[in-house]
Amino acid sequence: MSDARAPSLTDRLRDWIVREGPLRFDRFQNAALYDHEAGYYERPGRVGRGGDFVTGASWHPAFARCLVRAATGVGQELGEAVDLVDVGSGEGELLAFLEEASAGNGWRLRGVEASAARRTAAHRRAPGATFHSTVDELPWGLRGLVVAYELIDALPVRAFRLGADGALRERCVGLDGEGRFAWAEQPCPDGPSILAALARRGAAPEPDQLLEVRPGTAALVRAIASRLDRGLLLFFDYGAPTRALYGPARVNGTLEAFLAHGVSRDVLTDPGSRDITAWVDFGEVEEVLRTEGLVVHGLVSQSRFLLATGIAEELALVPGEGVDAHRVAERNAVAKLVSPGGMGESIRVLVAERETGLGKSLISGPLV
Repeated sequence: MSDARAPSLTDRLRDWIVREGPLRFDRFQNAALYDHEAGYYERPGRVGRGGDFVTGASWHPAFARCLVRAATGVGQELGEAVDLVDVGSGEGELLAFLEEASAGNGWRLRGVEASAARRTAAHRRAPGATFHSTVDELPWGLRGLVVAYELIDALPVRAFRLGADGALRERCVGLDGEGRFAWAEQPCPDGPSILAALARRGAAPEPDQLLEVRPGTAALVRAIASRLDRGLLLFFDYGAPTRALYGPARVNGTLEAFLAHGVSRDVLTDPGSRDITAWVDFGEVEEVLRTEGLVVHGLVSQSRFLLATGIAEELALVPGEGVDAHRVAERNAVAKLVSPGGMGESIRVLVAERETGLGKSLISGPLV
């Protein structure tokens, strides 16, 4: 019996490069994140306090209770039970909180998660929810609240450098003299159309600037928006409007890796071991949503959104309530969702709606 082990992801990617030449970065990233055997997202426990990074959705149930208050407003307007959908549900952290916070409402909870292993984990956490492997499996005519938390930034990106001649150069992944992954620039035949699309949304990159674009953004956003018949659509993510994202403040792009709550620019070493991400072009997302007929109210910080949906109630002390160590710890945990300098300000929320008048209240003031 042979004791030979299957080739590692690193070995398989190296062989691919030897056979076909340098890989476009989105193909390298797709394998690093989603390879069925060794991709980053196929491994359990990546999100959360014991993983590589935390999200508002996984940090504390107060986040879910804010979403439930927003969905309650939609339900009152509709006069019926609502759909509550988490696109990119991971291991079900948010849906478990939502299931608990909405118990007894008769709402229809759904999650979308591409990874079979993560769907299984999510179903254990939120057994009352229905799970789908793709957005295309969602039913048409959803009525309620659809949430996508750090969904788009998990899509693979193409990496570029703008040359002194004004032409884009594709930053691919090749091998150095010692067989390690290394950047290798290649001509970019579709560079003019990429630059034209960015210019249409107000971007003007400088020569020698590094930048990233996501080929899959428009199709995914369009698929999600088309499923919503009436209600709210919320995208939570790291990102900026197009002009700011590709402006002089980010001449080195935004491509980075997360490992053990640390951030690094090293996105090539040991694929499958770390999350690889880049900021979202919210201008592109807005453009697609408007094309799909949604009203877009723009970007706000996570802090502002959560304050509009009542998170201050989670921090307030009840008259006569004692302040013990547990209560202090709870209030501190909730405060991290809205604290300056943390996820409360770095995560942005794009608020859009179809056939409802609630969206503006989510960016301007407390929900009443």
